Amino acid sequence: MLLVLRVSKWQVHAACRNADREVEWIDAEPGSRAAADCKETCSLCPVRLTCAVTALANDERYGVWGGMDQVDREALKHADAQIEA
Repeated sequence: MLLVLRVSKWQVHAACRNADREVEWIDAEPGSRAAADCKETCSLCPVRLTCAVTALANDERYGVWGGMDQVDREALKHADAQIEA
């Protein structure tokens, strides 16, 4: 079976693309050292904002995206909902 993964154009420029493969981007628990390491890599990323917007638009529930873990994304969505109310 052949698995084909689609990569968006912006992902080619992501800092995590060439980052240490030992870092657990998807499994990093919020508040963990792994999550902090991921966020540090994100802080230098040229496509950080696009990544974060993509995660929010796709309701990503796991991992670090655009420097935010799932707790950060939920807090942002909650704050946005309060502003709209």
